[in-house]
Amino acid sequence: MKTLRKPYLALIALALLVTALVLSVFQNNDDTKSSRESAASGHSPTADQLPAPSDPTSRSVPREADRLLKAEGARTDVSLSNFPLKEYQHLPSPAGKAQGAPVGEAFIHVPSQSRRIAMEPNQLGEFPTVETNLKETVGVRLSLDAVKPGTPVRVVILDGGTFPTAEGVSQVIKATDWRGVAFEYTTSANIGTHRILVQAVGQPSRILDFNALETKGS
Repeated sequence: MKTLRKPYLALIALALLVTALVLSVFQNNDDTKSSRESAASGHSPTADQLPAPSDPTSRSVPREADRLLKAEGARTDVSLSNFPLKEYQHLPSPAGKAQGAPVGEAFIHVPSQSRRIAMEPNQLGEFPTVETNLKETVGVRLSLDAVKPGTPVRVVILDGGTFPTAEGVSQVIKATDWRGVAFEYTTSANIGTHRILVQAVGQPSRILDFNALETKGS
């Protein structure tokens, strides 16, 4: 009998090891099932489990287009040789796009807010209002429908402000090969509405509207 003790002990130890492994597998399965049930029940993770929120307009993380502008010594996107269309976010009209509205989009770059906005006009050719700072230079690209390259396009300031690269309150710009115009505009020192009229020969007019506000902290 004494000679059989060692084999028996070895078998008992092996059985205990197998039992421990089986229990470990079942425990892992239970944990996984609990996690799935928690997710399915709609329970949200706690605040310390969530990643830190990110701000896409944070100035601590400059965009590639901003770096290009800085390298060029330019203020707005209109001077970029490669227009960063993918960085423009669509701003829908509050009333939605009306039937019979002019075709074409406006692309507005507001440097002070690191905002790049793409928007469409309503039936009257009016674009949604865009907020800016006082005396801020913004970039504008406006696409026009059925306009051939080289077509004269009038750009007129209606409520104050200036064109950084042109004298007076109006200028004529020739449509580009992408059937539109690009220009910069600087709001005045007066708080409130700053409208710009844009009209190509034989086309309905468009109205851009900038609401100039006091710079925060000034």
